[in-house]
Amino acid sequence: MKQETKEIKIAYIGGGSRGWAWTFMTDLALEPSLKGEVRLYEIDHQASKINEKIGNDLKKDVRCLSDFTYRSVDEISEALTGSDFVIISILPGTFDEMESDVHAPEKYSIYQSVGDTAGPGGYIRALRTIPMFVEIAEAIKKDSPDACH
Repeated sequence: MKQETKEIKIAYIGGGSRGWAWTFMTDLALEPSLKGEVRLYEIDHQASKINEKIGNDLKKDVRCLSDFTYRSVDEISEALTGSDFVIISILPGTFDEMESDVHAPEKYSIYQSVGDTAGPGGYIRALRTIPMFVEIAEAIKKDSPDACH
């Protein structure tokens, strides 16, 4: 018996990321019971355009079991409107700031327990990240209040 395919719309905020977005697109490609559209929103629009091409090229791979279309969008509202799910994958700040988050506490003999997500470095990163998440949450509330996130 053929499995029913569900069509979904996904807003991917931070859709220009390489590692997380590529892994997510590969995971979706391997799921035969899903199909739909993934709208990629990224402040670095060129990065999301690259991921649009990569995602759409996945359909050419013989191992691809799903049918997703990837589309880079210019505005967060365009990604969110009508979405069933919202994925947020952002890197707040620069890699230099992230390095500082991890290594600055070492000057005081305080070592990070888990990368940049715990301890004083994690707190500093949270101070940079929380305002961004508040802004994204407000956009979700306005443009896709019924989406899962």
